[in-house]
Amino acid sequence: MQGPETRASLIGKLRVPASQEAWTEFVELYRPLVIRVARAKGLQHADAEDLAQDVLATVGRAVDSFDPAAEGSFRGWLFKITRNLCINHLTRGRGPIGSGDSDVQRILLQLPADEATVTLFATEHRRMRFRQAAEALKPSFQESTWLSFWWTTVEGRSIESVAEALGKTNGSVRVARCRVLAKLKEALQQQD
Repeated sequence: MQGPETRASLIGKLRVPASQEAWTEFVELYRPLVIRVARAKGLQHADAEDLAQDVLATVGRAVDSFDPAAEGSFRGWLFKITRNLCINHLTRGRGPIGSGDSDVQRILLQLPADEATVTLFATEHRRMRFRQAAEALKPSFQESTWLSFWWTTVEGRSIESVAEALGKTNGSVRVARCRVLAKLKEALQQQD
């Protein structure tokens, strides 16, 4: 998986059942990601919500046994759980019900990941990080500076049309965009 790993301190706090703050942070970080991946795999909204609850419950039950040396990255482990539960959901009712045997689970975890799903999970994770960093940074810029960045970078508008809409020069739109991008990159690197 690409991008930063989940902070070891957050993983450690998740192992303490009474750590409501850690679980709240975890749910805010990863629930939307799980839902977007499930929706992209064809689940309806309500089913994606149910899947997210199942993933969170599974993580809650298994986080004590998470071992980075054996499992790899936490996000990779979370991805495997999401993928397997999504497969289970999509195939439910189409064949025999799984045994729940830990050997079966181990075999499922060893199956190679569908490359499209891995890419989707990584892309959604990057989008989620971008949105969070952007929301946190937005208040620190003047509206015209933020709009110069947002309209040209996110919405793909031309510098000329943004300059005209904001009553600025092309150069000032470029400078504003660069200032926001630099701060955004810095904020994303601090998340690493």
